[in-house]
Amino acid sequence: MVSTGCLTKLLHCRHGQGLYAAVQSCMVDRRPTGAVVRLGPLVTEADAEAVGAWLLAGMPDDGTLPDRLRAAPAPQHVAHLN
Repeated sequence: MVSTGCLTKLLHCRHGQGLYAAVQSCMVDRRPTGAVVRLGPLVTEADAEAVGAWLLAGMPDDGTLPDRLRAAPAPQHVAHLN
């Protein structure tokens, strides 16, 4: 785990609105096996506990992580309409 400022190329952080994270599943040797999942803002202890439980469960895509805890991607990662 690494602590850093907002990863502006990856996340759309709203400063002062909570904590953000970017996580990615990987093999034992740390080779990535899935897409980056953007999380946040984490505002309460309950938010952190929900993310922790979701991570311990292996990051399942089964709705156990509330949508409100999925962060918006950085603006350059959002498709623009012509």
